[in-house]
Amino acid sequence: MRFLGVDPGAKGAICLLDVSSGDVQFLPTPVRKGMPSFNSVFASLWPVENINFVPAAVEDVHSLYGMSAKSNFAFGYNLGLVHALLRACGISYIEVAPKVWQKACSLPSRKELGDYPLKQAVADVAHLLYPEANIYGPKGGLMDGRADALLIAHYLWLQHEDK
Repeated sequence: MRFLGVDPGAKGAICLLDVSSGDVQFLPTPVRKGMPSFNSVFASLWPVENINFVPAAVEDVHSLYGMSAKSNFAFGYNLGLVHALLRACGISYIEVAPKVWQKACSLPSRKELGDYPLKQAVADVAHLLYPEANIYGPKGGLMDGRADALLIAHYLWLQHEDK
């Protein structure tokens, strides 16, 4: 069974998790300048006839207090584009709040983390669950959005494994 998780930020990622084979594939979100269209990249990696996964999960994000109007608008635009492209590809999706998927994936609360960065905690859990997943770049730095997208896809699997 395959699950699609989306971290919709400008530096987010799209993850296709195949729990049968353990295969994990990533795409950048489709909003980066100079990116080929989502449809062409998606179709080349995952042919339409093979799209047989449960509904995708998109992180349910919103504007943040203190962000400029321009940043909030760009963020909302990017999120809308992700939703539109999933619909255009015929992929149904659910929205999941960060606290919901993080709790389901056994991430510690912000209080429990203390000064430890949440982004690193997400990467630690993703690496523990899927050590072969490519969430780090060639120089060892964390690739933005990949660990989140992977755990969002993992969250979907957790919701469907008993069904």
